[in-house]
Amino acid sequence: MNNSRLSTKTECHLKRYYRWNSLLYDATRWAILWGRVWFCNYLRIELKQINKEYEGLSIIEVGCGTGYHIAALAPEFKKCMFYGYDASVHMLNKALSKVNKLENVQLRQEFFSSNSMICTSIDCFICSYSISMNEDNLNCIEAIHNTLSTSGVLYVVDFISSSSNWFNRWMILHGVYIQSEIISKLKNTFKSVEFETKRGFLGLYHYGIIKAIK
Repeated sequence: MNNSRLSTKTECHLKRYYRWNSLLYDATRWAILWGRVWFCNYLRIELKQINKEYEGLSIIEVGCGTGYHIAALAPEFKKCMFYGYDASVHMLNKALSKVNKLENVQLRQEFFSSNSMICTSIDCFICSYSISMNEDNLNCIEAIHNTLSTSGVLYVVDFISSSSNWFNRWMILHGVYIQSEIISKLKNTFKSVEFETKRGFLGLYHYGIIKAIK
């Protein structure tokens, strides 16, 4: 199966799956998407540091969902421009209700890929449990790398591994692909990769906090 067909398959799943799951997303995902609060605080520290050197950053969040990170960060970094990409209009409607008064946020109903039309190189990417939503996550990683400016940074929190076969099968049914090769793929694509792994819910999986520099 080629990359374009995989992207189409993933995009169709996201649009269909989150049509109804968007209604419950904010109330339920705390139980499975561990590390998001810590990750958001980490992003705040990182962006403050980068913003000292490069004022007015351009930042894309791939799979921004209901706007969890953008709604927290955009009001604080008003000179930065945030772009939220998500394939699901239902998830974006939830995000819009949180950021509709912010002038430094643009939301786009689009499955981010190498075909995404972006006018300029981007300084930072944020991926919060979104790379694992791509069956072909290498294509996603390469699309991000190619869009980043020189020395641009990718920040990731995502599933890294699971030793539970039933959990892996259950997640695949929900369109999530836990692939331990994500770290090696990032290392093969980016100049520098720093990461820390943590134990997830009931030990069913491990997730990683990752910083990759182009």
